[in-house]
Amino acid sequence: MKPSFRFIVIMVLLFSGISCNRNRTEISGRVEGGPDQILTLERLDVNRTTVIDSVVTSAAGSFSISIRQEEPALYILKNEQGEIINLLLSPGEETSINTSSDSFGKGYMVRGSEESEKIKLLVEQLNRTRNDLDSVLSLVDSVKNTEDPQMDLLKQAYAQLIIRQKRYTIRFIVENMSSLSSVYALYQKYDNVTPILGDDVDLQYYKSVADSLEVVYPDNALTRSLQADIKRREQEIETTIQIDKLVSMADEKLTGLLDLSIPDRNGKEISLSSMKGKVILVFFWASGNQASIESLLRLRTTYNRYHDRGFEVYAISLDNDKTQWTKSIDYNEFDWVNVSELSYPDSKAQTFYNVTSLPSTFLINREGDIVAKNLYGRTLETWLDNLI
Repeated sequence: MKPSFRFIVIMVLLFSGISCNRNRTEISGRVEGGPDQILTLERLDVNRTTVIDSVVTSAAGSFSISIRQEEPALYILKNEQGEIINLLLSPGEETSINTSSDSFGKGYMVRGSEESEKIKLLVEQLNRTRNDLDSVLSLVDSVKNTEDPQMDLLKQAYAQLIIRQKRYTIRFIVENMSSLSSVYALYQKYDNVTPILGDDVDLQYYKSVADSLEVVYPDNALTRSLQADIKRREQEIETTIQIDKLVSMADEKLTGLLDLSIPDRNGKEISLSSMKGKVILVFFWASGNQASIESLLRLRTTYNRYHDRGFEVYAISLDNDKTQWTKSIDYNEFDWVNVSELSYPDSKAQTFYNVTSLPSTFLINREGDIVAKNLYGRTLETWLDNLI
């Protein structure tokens, strides 16, 4: 007996409804003390985000977002203050989030999404490390004499915290190699600039994750983005190697001006060579890097003391957000030469000078020769006393 046309239509509609439900992901929850707040859901790729939806919390702080989803993906739930909750959602999941307006992004509960719970573990561990690093830096600032033996102990403590965090991240990746949460782990940063896995040798972990995901999620957007980013990093490393070869061919003292011409906040190109005849400190920093901000704040005293005698600071910010960069300049009263390509992480100046960490400095004498690197405080002033 052949099925009736009506029966076929009903079955088609039924299976269509089941398919739609499987691709429908629900995110709901409550933000205590957060009525009438705008929450934005953004899809997170390796190097960019895309706004998916937004919602206003109720008087009780509750919210609900429903999205159509074709594949597992990383998302961020962002409040009006820019604080975020990281999520890794799969099609058909019903995920609930509970947090408060005071601890949004730092203290929250997530249920219904196993992968999002893994992301939460990564976030909590990094937050602990950040707090510990800030505590050490506060103690460093309290030590007045840089020759104090306590300074060496604090440096060792700081280094141990970095090692502990890196080991945690690597262990997580190894244990979750076939999970998309490992992609999130690869790209975690201590601040807006400094990655946990930022050394050239760490590229091996990126490749291992990409190889594993190629088997499990071959067509996933995150897998493809990771593979593309690995190729870009390999090209950057090759470029750096070539530059290092050229530098090694130069005099061991690295004489000769490595000229740069970068726009200031008004778009005016300012070159290093235009300041020849002055003693110049080329200072690489970033508005989101607290260590470089603190170093620049300490530099102001030296700058005010030596500027009228022919000392200039050429501060190159590794930023990509002009508003954030200029706000940092104005708030901290950085009155020297401030320039930025606003192209991070694709900074030509960073590659040209082989900058691998922030802050980084290069001292240039009146003749245009690089005579020293990474000088700060009293050591810098000793050099200036001899060069000016």
